[in-house]
Amino acid sequence: MGRKKLEGFTRFEEYESALSKLLTRVNMSLEQEKTSVTESVGRIAAEDIHSLRDYPPVDRSALDGYAVRSLDVLSASPSNPAILKIVGSVEAGELPRFSINAGEAAIVFTGAPIPEGSDAVVPFEEAIREGNTVHVLRPVQKYKNVSRAGEDIKSGDLIIRKGYIIRPWHVAALIEAGFTEVKVFRKPRVGIINVGSELMASENNRIPNSTGPLIYAYLKELGCEPVLIGVVPDDEEEILKTVLRSLQDFDILITTGGTSVGGKDLVPEALSRISDATLIFHGVNLRPGRTAGAYLIKGKPVLMFSGLPVAALVGLEAFFKPLIKHLTGATLLPEPTLRVKVRRRVTNVVGFKSFFRVVVYREDNELFMEPLRLTGSGIISTLIKGNAILVVNENIEGYDEGDYVDVVLIGPIYEKRPEFLE
Repeated sequence: MGRKKLEGFTRFEEYESALSKLLTRVNMSLEQEKTSVTESVGRIAAEDIHSLRDYPPVDRSALDGYAVRSLDVLSASPSNPAILKIVGSVEAGELPRFSINAGEAAIVFTGAPIPEGSDAVVPFEEAIREGNTVHVLRPVQKYKNVSRAGEDIKSGDLIIRKGYIIRPWHVAALIEAGFTEVKVFRKPRVGIINVGSELMASENNRIPNSTGPLIYAYLKELGCEPVLIGVVPDDEEEILKTVLRSLQDFDILITTGGTSVGGKDLVPEALSRISDATLIFHGVNLRPGRTAGAYLIKGKPVLMFSGLPVAALVGLEAFFKPLIKHLTGATLLPEPTLRVKVRRRVTNVVGFKSFFRVVVYREDNELFMEPLRLTGSGIISTLIKGNAILVVNENIEGYDEGDYVDVVLIGPIYEKRPEFLE
């Protein structure tokens, strides 16, 4: 590494530069696979998917009523009803085995195909039935109360674009479009290695490993296939062996802990000993998360994040999410942003891109924002109490009270100023 332990980082690489290096150097591709439509939600479409058929496939009734010829009821009124002979009925899912001729009608239910010859549907409440005849009280225009064949989806219509995440409504559309399975990108397999002897100490002295499960849950939500490989002690040989073994089974590795320049921060040293390991970056101008780093080993990215949960979360947002987008061409859902008024000054360290956990609340019909007073990249309660993230760029010293800023919402808005801000 060329840096002595305990000396600290001599410089921090700009975030945009570090991210650009990561995305440029990682050229691995994820295979495509087929999955059933019902199991495809949350997966990334591997190709543009176009409808195989028209939907509805035939003209269908949009409500319960009588299928008629619109010409036969053109002059119908309560004082002069059109009297038609009922020649049959059709339920949803049935195919009519008869047609409608002049002076005839058929009982149809919502979703049922209308018989050949009919071109409109009269609602039950606008007609009076007497035995095998129906008295239509009002006229209906051609195709009134009829769902036309192909009016929802036409053969060849684009259902979902390559790179889009399949949502529940896509599933319904894909089924209507004639699909039983679709082509998606394989879920990236991501191994998570937590480094730190303090995570393996006796029960009374052990620090709980909350960062590993946090990353696991994040990756699950992002549509990956994460695996908690386990906790490794602060031992360079053990770290090296675990990484080499894990590279055989995973597309991406994430390590937590051991990434700084302390006496026990051995991950970069262990990775640098691997013959074909290439350092992409180590030390970024992020707050929290400045000890983040990345190697390329055997063509696979190994991301090094802090063992502190909030710093690790920033690393995931800053590097892992863009990497997944890069590998799959995914069009990720936009993050919900709000324009809010600053209630209490936010101070930034110039030169660092900072992620502040903040609280957004309503007061006097306006939205306000305050940074949480709790500090530190290990304070998980800031993510529980905070409901938004304020990203402050490197060249900004901060924001004063009364300024307006954009925040990323990560939870419900408080309906009043929370007591914990007092």
